Amino acid sequence: MSGAGRSKSMSTENLADKPSPAAHAECAEGKIAIKKRALRNRMKALRAELPDRAERDKRIFNNLFSFPAFARAESVFIYCSLAEEADTRGIICALLEQGKRVYLPRTDGKAMSAVRYAGGALREGRFGVSEPIGEETADKPDVCILPLLAADGQFHRLGYGGGYYDRYFSQGKSGVLKIGICYDFQIADEVPSEEHDVLLDALVTDARILARDLSEVL
Repeated sequence: MSGAGRSKSMSTENLADKPSPAAHAECAEGKIAIKKRALRNRMKALRAELPDRAERDKRIFNNLFSFPAFARAESVFIYCSLAEEADTRGIICALLEQGKRVYLPRTDGKAMSAVRYAGGALREGRFGVSEPIGEETADKPDVCILPLLAADGQFHRLGYGGGYYDRYFSQGKSGVLKIGICYDFQIADEVPSEEHDVLLDALVTDARILARDLSEVL
């Protein structure tokens, strides 16, 4: 075979062996998914062993209600916490006592809607989360409290992987202040993120308040 023939053959082989852009993207997404899964497992394990949960929950409550952007909100979209999450039930009760409009999430398949809650019975929904009974509303709340397993100083949030809040905020919910609450050890150096992941506006823990807009904490 001539030199030209060998060169052409090698060039064709090299092109065939080179991964396509789609393959590169798929590989990158796979690595991010692995990192997210590992971080979720680590945070779940740390959270399950927490010895002073009640005291930490009290500090989160106090920090949240001292956060001006939250304190002046008239309507709040907030979830009912599970046993190992930072407590939100005390927060919900306090909001109702203050006469604030409270909305709780309800899931239906892959969709999540907001339902006005004024107290009373709840039903058990997916994943064991208590959900409201009643009609969903298109009202846009002033603030949304988001559940999370981890977050970082760049306000990336790692949820449970269902994508409910990412989809909810992709549906014209601009202007809603997004606050994540968690125990301070859940703030990681870096949270693996993807383009569709919703950024938080603020983080409230048992030790501090972090806000993307510093004027919100004044």
